[in-house]
Amino acid sequence: MKTGKIPEAVLKRSVLKQCQNTHPAVLQGAGSGSDCALILTAEKSAVSCSVHPAVLDTMKKVRFAIEHAVNNLACAGSEPEAVLLTVLLPENTEEAFLKEVMREAEAVCKELGIQIAGGHTEVNPAVMLPLLTVTALGAAPSGATTSKAIAPRATPSGEAASGAATSGVHGAGAMDSYLRAAGAQPGMDVLIAGTVAREGTALLAWAHEEELKKRFPADFVEQAESFGSSISILQAARVAMQCGAAALHDASQGGIFGALWELCEGAGCGLTADLRKIPIRQETIEICEYFGYNPYCLLSGGALLVVAPDGRRVEMELARHGITAAVIGKLTDSNDRILLNGEERRFLDRPAQDEIWKERGV
Repeated sequence: MKTGKIPEAVLKRSVLKQCQNTHPAVLQGAGSGSDCALILTAEKSAVSCSVHPAVLDTMKKVRFAIEHAVNNLACAGSEPEAVLLTVLLPENTEEAFLKEVMREAEAVCKELGIQIAGGHTEVNPAVMLPLLTVTALGAAPSGATTSKAIAPRATPSGEAASGAATSGVHGAGAMDSYLRAAGAQPGMDVLIAGTVAREGTALLAWAHEEELKKRFPADFVEQAESFGSSISILQAARVAMQCGAAALHDASQGGIFGALWELCEGAGCGLTADLRKIPIRQETIEICEYFGYNPYCLLSGGALLVVAPDGRRVEMELARHGITAAVIGKLTDSNDRILLNGEERRFLDRPAQDEIWKERGV
């Protein structure tokens, strides 16, 4: 298989179809476009959890791993509280490196207002590069704990929306405050909070700083590097929820095109979106053009997809909080996922390998 996220067909065939066992405490389980699980506790409260891995070829990826895991909780409408960290190290790793990893992780968690609650550290001869796995834990919305069985909403083809998998004991009707892609409906607005491909742009700028400074002004490259200062979508998610968002989905591998596809899969809807309305920085456009990469298929941590009945209201409220946002289209009741670019009309492709994997050492 190719590097990067496995193809959707492989995910469904070789991963999700193998997850047959159910438990009544699992309100929301594995599914395409579903990055967060919801588990009912004995006290009838609910805990959200999500996992994100990273290869630590640069210390900056400690931040990215933690923020990605926490972003997944925020997209479910949950408040993050703690993380568990698993750190696997190659032989001959210096203790100073491990200490630096933990200091960076602690600094990021302090910014986010969460705690490192535990984890596991190990030196293993099978590990070639340091690996970090972040498990984020949070409190699910209070409306997510009522016991009530329902069936997932069907797609236009008659199949259940793939992001709507439940245990069959608790379902979407039990989770009015728990945001899932299946909560999105045809006719709702789709908007993007933040700008796309920021994460990938920062990684490219860091890896090729000297080369890029020969082509672009130094302050241009430094601005691109600053995109990696944070990819958190916590504030944007909170604002969107307050404005009545029906579903949230954070962009990551596969870029904004991959995120749009996953959103539609989870919602069981089609899409019509205007490519020209997608918010993107000039630094991203020019750096991707320089390397020959498609910015819409590049790592997009820090960009949030929002589905809402009144997208303009969400857009204006996000702007009031200093967050770039734009309504880019609407969900439809067909299977078609259409991108408009002036007079051009094309279909959104299934997610392909992220452009970042064309790089080596990034």
